[in-house]
Amino acid sequence: MTAEEKLARHRLSVLELAPVLGNVSEACRRRGMTRTRFYAYKRRLELHGLAGLKDLPPIHKTHPQTTPPAIAEQIVALSLAHPAWGCVRLSAHLKLQGITVSSPTIQSIRIKHGIGTRVERLLKLAERVAAEPLELSPDQVTAIEQANPCFRERHGESSAPGELLA
Repeated sequence: MTAEEKLARHRLSVLELAPVLGNVSEACRRRGMTRTRFYAYKRRLELHGLAGLKDLPPIHKTHPQTTPPAIAEQIVALSLAHPAWGCVRLSAHLKLQGITVSSPTIQSIRIKHGIGTRVERLLKLAERVAAEPLELSPDQVTAIEQANPCFRERHGESSAPGELLA
């Protein structure tokens, strides 16, 4: 008798013991099984017979429609190259290149890489510039400065012409 058959016999013994005792909880307690698991095995026995009590094959860890890593890297690179672009615009840009990715998927990839918000993308871009010399466009520099808390403290606007700001 294989280990799988022994396990199926153990599960069957719990199912047979419950009617004898007249108490499912007591049968489960004696055999070291939860009631939820008991009813799952009972349903599998009714549907598939003894074969249903054997272990099921494992569930796959990946999904066939998972975004390939190369496309995820391209999404991250484009998000940092154009930090002000939203998910819909990025999705449309990728579609022009022949890559179809939905905007919720793009947002999910951005969140996984820690660049879900515009500010996070700008800060990540600023970190990359500090680590290695990159050439930024004037729009990127302006966006980084506006997202920087120090810039917000320095920058002030008057409410009326000629008003003195300190």
